[in-house]
Parts: sequence; structure tokens; C-alpha cells
Amino acid sequence: MTKFKNIATILVFCLVIGIIAGAKLILPDSEMSSSERRKLEQKPEFSAENIMSGGFSDGIEKYLLDQFPQRDRFRSLKAFVRFDIFRQKDNNGIYMAGDQVCKIDGDLDENQVKYAAEKINEVSDRYLAGSKVYYSIIPDKNAYASEIYNYPHTDYDKMVSIMNQTVENAKYLELFLKLSLDDYYRTDTHWKQNCITDAAQYLADGMGLGASLEPKDGWKENTLSPFYGVYYGQSALNVEPDEIVYLTSEATESAVMTGAEFEGQKNVYTLDKFEDVDSYDIFAGGAQAILEIESPNAKTDKELIIFRDSFGSSISPLFLEGYAKVTLIDLRYIVTDFVGQFVDFHGQDVLFLYSTGLLNSGRLLR
Repeated sequence: MTKFKNIATILVFCLVIGIIAGAKLILPDSEMSSSERRKLEQKPEFSAENIMSGGFSDGIEKYLLDQFPQRDRFRSLKAFVRFDIFRQKDNNGIYMAGDQVCKIDGDLDENQVKYAAEKINEVSDRYLAGSKVYYSIIPDKNAYASEIYNYPHTDYDKMVSIMNQTVENAKYLELFLKLSLDDYYRTDTHWKQNCITDAAQYLADGMGLGASLEPKDGWKENTLSPFYGVYYGQSALNVEPDEIVYLTSEATESAVMTGAEFEGQKNVYTLDKFEDVDSYDIFAGGAQAILEIESPNAKTDKELIIFRDSFGSSISPLFLEGYAKVTLIDLRYIVTDFVGQFVDFHGQDVLFLYSTGLLNSGRLLR
């Protein structure tokens, strides 16, 4: 009887392996994972040089993992087992905070934060003489979720303290108390534009704009769905996708956006990017080194320069009600030495607006 069981086990195992191998041979390779929002590994080049260097063995392992048949279903099964059967509190650092999908963030890296602060000082010394300079820190949504659900988190208080002690000649505008967990997408790391109008007004007031960012006829809400945020794929959980609500007004509709990385002019909302890998890129064209947005219907003739990360893409259109020109600079994609070749600094208001995640990886700033 034992011998029969052993033979049956081996046959079942071989059958499963055969089915998986057959499916791999039949099914075409995928280039992208829409759920994980990333490119999948492709078959490595088979050559003597690649084999001798070890690149082929590393590449083939990653390729087989990425192109495994029904990979997303197996990832979902793993997440289900961890959360619902073994009752573990996270899956690869992803956890549920009510209906919010969150990710445990890492320990504070003081050297990275200090580097980011010194980068602000460097830019200020080089380009911003005569400007009013401000900086603000956008908290990760884990800052709110971890306190409510008792998960480990970065020492945000110490991060703010390091920034305040290191940044020179710039006024700090506190955002932590202006936001809440509900202001963020459920499946993504970013804040929701329709929930941050008060935060934008707070920043504008802190910079002395002297005008309301509220349109005379109010904001018009426009909806795009479904939106699968970055945590949707990472969690492999069966959660409802988000929707993107973007706000328009006469000022945003008439605004004209130009950039160093594309020809011609664009609208401040690039709606064609909604079908791309990262739908959040509808806001100000997504990741760009330098963007300039002219707002002919602004309430003042003031200009604003924002040194930003991806969070700045969605808040920048809100400033077009008050500022006649908003310039966005992302130092992850352009070296500080070259910024002056593309931007005319002449005493504009300047805001360094960085998320806690970016500050904790400060050496990404070039």
C-alpha cells in the first residue's frame, strides 16, 4: 500500500510539472505585468560569453519566475493563504489597514535624509538668491495607518528634525497635520487630488500668495476608472480598484504645458496616459525632468517653482488658479548643474515638496 502511495505521489507530481511545462511552451511570453506595473524579464541571450559570465543563469532564473504560467493566480493564492488561513499580518511587507492597502516602510536612513537637505541648500545657494524659499514634507500614508493599526514605521519625527536642523534659509511648512489616511488612494502610495485642495491652499497661504485657489465656479470633478495602484499588484489581493478624480476649472483648461522632453504644448492633464502602465501619469505628464505650465487665467501674476517628486504632479494643477506660471523640476532626472540651462530663476516663489519616501532615499536627487 505504501509503495502504491509513493508511486501515485510521483505520478501526480510529474503530471503537474508536465502541465506547467506544456503550458509554458504553448503560452506566449508577456512583456508587461499590468497588475505589478512593471516590465517582465525576457528570455536571456544564449551565448558563450553570457554563459561564462553567469549572466545567462541569472537571467533564465528571473525569466522563468516572471513568465511562470498563471503567475498572478499563484501570487493571489499565496496572499490568500498568508492572510486568511495562517492569519499573518503582512505579505511581503504589504498589509491591510481597513480597506487601505499599505506597505511597511523601512528604517530611517539619516545619511540619505541629510543628503536631501544639503541638496536643498546647494540649489538655494546656486540659483535662488532673491527668491522666497519654502520646503514641505509629504508623509507616506503609512505614517497614519501604522499608528492606527500598530505597524512599524519610519521615525518621521526624527526625519523632520533632521531636515529642520540641516536646511538653511528656507521656511518649513508642516503638512503632517493637514492630511489623513483617507486622503490617499486605497491601492496606491499617492494622495488623491480631490482630497488635497485644503493642503494646497495651506501651502499657498504659507508662501504668501494672497489669493484663493478655489475657482469662482468651484472645481469640476472628472472621473477615470478603474485605477490599479502600485500596491494593487504587489499585494496580489482581491481588492477593489480605485478611481482617479481629477479637478478642472477655467484656469486648468486654459493652461499650457511645455517640457524639455517633448515637443510642442500639452494640457496639464495628459489623459492618454491613463491606459499606460501607471495611470497616475495623467497628472502633468508623469515623470519629467522639467515642466513649465503657463496659466493665463490665474488670479495673480506671481510665479512658482516646485522642486518635486511624483506627488507634485497632482498638486501642481491646483496652484494654477493662483500662479500665472508654475515650473516643476525633478532632480531625479536632471543634474543640479544643468538646471540653470533650462530654467530662468528671477525671484519666483520656490517650494521644495518631497515625500518621506524620497527623502529616505535622498541620493536619488542629482
